Amino acid sequence: MDKKNTTIGIAFLLAAGILIFYQAQEAAKYQPPPPAETPVDQPAPVQPQAAPTTVESTTSVPTGRTTGPAQLEINGSHGDEVVIIRENDFMQARFTNYGGAISEVALKDFEATKGSGEPYLMNGLRFAPALELNNFPGADKNTAYQYLDEMDPNSVAFQTTVNDQLAIIRRYRISQDPNDENPYLIRHELEFRNLTDQPLATGQYNLNVGTAAPTGNQDIDLLNFGFFDGEDTKFIKQGKFTGGGIPFFKSPPRDYIAEDRRLDWVSVKNQFFISILTPDTNGIGYFAQPVQFPLQEGENRPPIGVTGNLKMDQLILPPSGSDVIGFNYYIGPKEHGRISKMDRFQEKAMQFGFFGVISKALLLLMNKLNGIVNNYGVSIILLTLLVRTVLLPINLVSSRSMKRMGKMAEPMKLVKEKFPDNQQKQQQMMMELYKLNKINPVAGCLPLIMQIPIFFALFYMLRGAAELRFAEFLYIGDLSKADTVAYLAGLPVNILPVFYTVTLVIQMRMMPTPTVDNAQAKMMKFMPFIFFPIIYTFASGLVLYWTASNVFTIGQQWMINRKPDDFEVELPASLKKAVEGTKKKSKRAKKTK
Repeated sequence: MDKKNTTIGIAFLLAAGILIFYQAQEAAKYQPPPPAETPVDQPAPVQPQAAPTTVESTTSVPTGRTTGPAQLEINGSHGDEVVIIRENDFMQARFTNYGGAISEVALKDFEATKGSGEPYLMNGLRFAPALELNNFPGADKNTAYQYLDEMDPNSVAFQTTVNDQLAIIRRYRISQDPNDENPYLIRHELEFRNLTDQPLATGQYNLNVGTAAPTGNQDIDLLNFGFFDGEDTKFIKQGKFTGGGIPFFKSPPRDYIAEDRRLDWVSVKNQFFISILTPDTNGIGYFAQPVQFPLQEGENRPPIGVTGNLKMDQLILPPSGSDVIGFNYYIGPKEHGRISKMDRFQEKAMQFGFFGVISKALLLLMNKLNGIVNNYGVSIILLTLLVRTVLLPINLVSSRSMKRMGKMAEPMKLVKEKFPDNQQKQQQMMMELYKLNKINPVAGCLPLIMQIPIFFALFYMLRGAAELRFAEFLYIGDLSKADTVAYLAGLPVNILPVFYTVTLVIQMRMMPTPTVDNAQAKMMKFMPFIFFPIIYTFASGLVLYWTASNVFTIGQQWMINRKPDDFEVELPASLKKAVEGTKKKSKRAKKTK
């Protein structure tokens, strides 16, 4: 029965590992079918209109496109386009008069591709200029605004008029102060002016938060549209639009996802970069959709990005009156130190998970260490040593307990032989053994319990750390990716997961086995090989941490194993009689021979 249970258990775990590996690969390459020709029925666009006695709220669905992913805006399609540049030491913001919005932002400290020397472009390939008044005829990306030259090197302004009734002025400002804590923040003020002698309703309007492009890395879950409603955050993954999932539970592709609700901010992001739009007054809804990017060489399906809009409630303007709504727009790397300084819980967009407090502490510590050694690979190893040193007292108590538990194997075997059909008596006798020898069987689990929060905190922290993008260590060219050195029959050859598995095997063999259950013992031996396919495509920075942790544990266990332990198991009276009886039977058997 033990062999049967062991075989079934290993088969299930291997199947789970293979399924996770398969899903990771499929998520990175799966794309939805090409756009269809059938138009989607959508509500008519909201027009500026005279306000009736009772103003009725209307809801607009932006884009009015065909089914399938939204298509990219064609750059340079307007011959009379005017591009205004404002920049500081960290970014260059490029504003377009078409839509009076932000066409793209170049991040000076981040390369587009490794070694290219070209800056990474936020919103470079886009569905629309960022902060475009989406689905607002006469003021959207198809409208040429008038550029207002305010002679300010930090600001830019545009103006347009809709139906000779409504003037829209859009002002932007960036900081050029080198000591500014958030140089990636753009302040936007949107002014509506009523040009008539009657009350005027603007209608509900939408601002595009930008377009997030795939990064080419493994963690496709971090390519998403997100929002915060004052209590909870929610993230709509790219996979929600493309469909897919595990067999028998696959979801169909979706053209868009929209909802009316109170919103403090909205965001779009990929693994390393993020755009966060925060209005001074709460938004009333969102609209998110996929965006199809150009087909890459060697790929048979185009990559899919994500875009979205923040919906704002309409304004009722008095005759010849005006109103101004302000927005803070962060567009840059996912650096927690900067995003956390914003005042509306925007740091939740980092997606650090349930153990976010630990993730933040570990990220801060890793960056502090990197400031000293100037290498993130070395910083991760030093971080490992610090974490394991802090946990060392608990690990030593656990290891000593497990070593002593290993000496309990023979008495436990005797208990099973003495009470083969009485499980309750077996448990009672074992508890008496533990109590008599002052052994706590739970002590061996303490390190695992303590490390579970750290495990998840590191996983969520390292998988999206912009600091690790293109960070090198030894032969590893990018710690944010798997350490692929070659491809064999189309499959990646990753070295670090092999080292991790070898160190885990050594560690497991050095650990005492405090069990007499053959099935459990065999499962423990196979555990390293079950983890191998699961972690094979993980970011090398994360696998480096785990490998260094295993090496630390091997050294720790070697020290414990070589240290003599004069501990002797004390048996209850009933077991002593059983042992003496066994010895007498053994002597008789020898005499008979």
